[in-house]
Amino acid sequence: MITISKYTLLAASAIAVLTTSGCSSTLGKADQASNKPMLLKASLHTSSEQEALENTQKPLVDEDFDTWDRVFQGFKLSNQYSKHPTVQRFVNYYGRNPAQLNLLSERASVFLHMIVDETERRGMPSELALLPFVESAFDADVFSHAGAAGLWQFIPDTGRRYGLQQAKYYDARMDPFAATGAALSYLQKLNADFNGDWLLALAAYNCGENRVQREIDRNRAKGLPTTFWHLSLPKETREYVPRLLAFKELIGNAPRYGITLPNTPNRARLAQLRVNKPVDLRQAAIQAGLEPETLLDLNPCFRRGITTPEYSNRIVTPRQNANTIAQVIEALPPANRQGVYASKSTTNYNKLATTRIKKKSRVYAQAKTKKTILTVHRGDTLLAIAQKHGTTVQALMQDNSKHSSHVKEGERLEVIATLSSQRRAS
Repeated sequence: MITISKYTLLAASAIAVLTTSGCSSTLGKADQASNKPMLLKASLHTSSEQEALENTQKPLVDEDFDTWDRVFQGFKLSNQYSKHPTVQRFVNYYGRNPAQLNLLSERASVFLHMIVDETERRGMPSELALLPFVESAFDADVFSHAGAAGLWQFIPDTGRRYGLQQAKYYDARMDPFAATGAALSYLQKLNADFNGDWLLALAAYNCGENRVQREIDRNRAKGLPTTFWHLSLPKETREYVPRLLAFKELIGNAPRYGITLPNTPNRARLAQLRVNKPVDLRQAAIQAGLEPETLLDLNPCFRRGITTPEYSNRIVTPRQNANTIAQVIEALPPANRQGVYASKSTTNYNKLATTRIKKKSRVYAQAKTKKTILTVHRGDTLLAIAQKHGTTVQALMQDNSKHSSHVKEGERLEVIATLSSQRRAS
């Protein structure tokens, strides 16, 4: 859980596909050669793209405008979808626990401006900015049992296809900026493949374009409709799109469902800093006067808590502290590449030693919890259980000594559920 909710940060947006270095293309050669930390421009567009945007586009909304309202203004998918029985089932399912949705929306607010700014720039429906609710519960440091990772849950092959490098101690799928650009590019490609049908594009994002196309061809051969609702897709995919549409209905009509969205002014909350040496992110945060996990949480792509400039010379920081962090990093000697903050995980990735449950207990120290034992039913997933009870997949795995997120029908799980939401501690 990211502990920066009260910071006011610099606007920043993702690019379509990042270069392999992960650095901003707005940097000149002299900038790239310098070892002095440097605050990057807000945008990661090329210099010519950024200049064109600045000269031709005016802000669509004032800074005083709330980012959630900006999301709502960009909705483009039919509101009629919310009446579909499957969507209504998930509206009722999630709507029974508004406190959990409050927690998720607070977590989402950290990344929201960055994502909606990019969907708006590309002319895409802002419903897509809500997709990480379904994919990862807006947790950038999360893996699935299938090896998908990050906010947008890229599997390794698709991640590499869209420029997200993966190495022993670095995984760009967990860089929120790089992964957002890659995900939106992939969704644009899928939307074009399916003739502008966003529901089919979303289904393909979940189960693959080839599977969706086979089902379309099969229905067409039988003279049957070929819309998303009529295709014989995997159960997960048949529920995936309705889940997103349910989140749209719930978040878009928050007061009706007893949901309190966090105050999120129309200013992004993340800045990016160019760093050209190995940096111990925990030590940098401590010396900058921040909570030790702050930079680790914002940069889970560095799997040992040490930056790897050979793969990416950018780090994400709270804008309010960016200049202080830059000064601290400039004074720090290059970090020992061995690191001490990682341990081998069961998915063959290095996980930061600070666990999700410890972060949650610190960040939400005043939140009330309730321990329950539940039985897994057919169709349940660990992600759905975690979302329903206001916890995380990692916490459930740790509390139940599980080595993967796979669950079996009849399995009993201990769940520590959050009963009420609280603001993050400052």
